[in-house]
Formats: sequence, structure tokens, C-alpha cells
Amino acid sequence: MPDEVGVDHWEPLLVSGDRVAASFADARGGLGRTFFLDLAGGAIVSATSPAPTGRKAIAGPGEFLIGSQGYGEFTTGRYDRDGGTTARWASHGAMLADGRGTICGPELANHLPSTSRFRRLAPDSTLVDGPPLTGYCTSFPAMDREGTVVFWRDGKLLAVDAGLKAHELFAMDDSRDAMGRTLLLREGRVVVSLGSEVLTFHSPLGPLAEGPWPCGDANLLGNPVLG
Repeated sequence: MPDEVGVDHWEPLLVSGDRVAASFADARGGLGRTFFLDLAGGAIVSATSPAPTGRKAIAGPGEFLIGSQGYGEFTTGRYDRDGGTTARWASHGAMLADGRGTICGPELANHLPSTSRFRRLAPDSTLVDGPPLTGYCTSFPAMDREGTVVFWRDGKLLAVDAGLKAHELFAMDDSRDAMGRTLLLREGRVVVSLGSEVLTFHSPLGPLAEGPWPCGDANLLGNPVLG
């Protein structure tokens, strides 16, 4: 690794069960590694091979999703508490994980015209196709208790239900690319940050799903900890 190394700027330190996932990236080349540590003593249990950096999430107790995008890589791996790869998918995006083990979310392919889709990552490393996605930038999604995922993309507030059917909740002419998290609050309120603005919508969605990663940073408090 080069001497100039910067901490991964997308996700914070992830803690799940008795394991910690700490990611570091080379600021010049975009390659990085994730180190899996024992929470009690801090010993390194395992580490990923150097690869292009990508999105990450908690998948379950002691388990993590590690994405890789760039230099021809467009993958997501699931790692167990020993750092072993239990599944790997040919997809990368802002993935969510609910308490039933469902992993899904919008892909984040880095090119136009868009070839991204909403995907479900099946346990056998196969992909279940959801609706195609137009545009480029995507807010980090949120999932309700019925498995419906809501996010902002290409000037639209979109919801994809558990049957992988897309619903357009709101649309406007908007090309801003500075997007943050999507929050799902009480009584179906959806909050999205776009650039310097925060937009609030009323929707038919239910409460935020229970599980290890139902929205960005694991919960509404931005607290990525799963006991």
C-alpha cells in the first residue's frame, strides 16, 4: 500500500456482535482493505485483500457486507465473524439488510446511460432483478417493515415493494447530485436531503424495518451497532 492512506469516507466503523469492521483506503489509488477485529481485545481476526473501495453494511451478528467498485470490479461480498466469504454477488450498491435476512437495494453503477437496477441479493450468490433505474445519483435508501424500500433518484422519490414492483411517489425536474440519507419517520414521513435542502414527504410506508441495516448508518440515530 502507498504511504498516503486515508480513512474510508463513506461508512464509519462498523460494530456487530463481537466483531468490528474497520476500513482503510489509499487516498491516491482508491484501493482499500477492511480489517475484522475482535471487539473484546482488538486482535485482528482477518482482513480482505486489497481491492477498490465500495459501500459497506452490517448483514447480521458478526457479519458484514463489503462492496467493491472500480478498476473493473462491481461486486459485494458477505463475510462471517471469522472473515470468511460466505457469498459474493456481481453487483454493488446501497444495500439494506432486514431481520429476515433479505438483502436488497439500488445499484450504483458508475456510468451513463444507466444500467443500474434495483437488486435483491439471494443467499446462493445469484441476483434477483428488480426494476431498472434511470439517472445516476441515488440517496441512501430506507426500508419499512413490509419490505418496501424508498429512495430518491433522477428527480423522483421511488418506492420498490417486497415484490420488486416500483412506485413513483413524487417527481420534479431536479438534477442535483449532492444526496445524503433517506429517513423514514413516523406516519410514513420520508425525509431526503438534496444539496442544501431537506425535503419531507407523506407516504403510505410503514415504520422503519427492524434488522441490522434498514437505512444508512443502521438506524435513524446514525448508530451502526448491532448487539
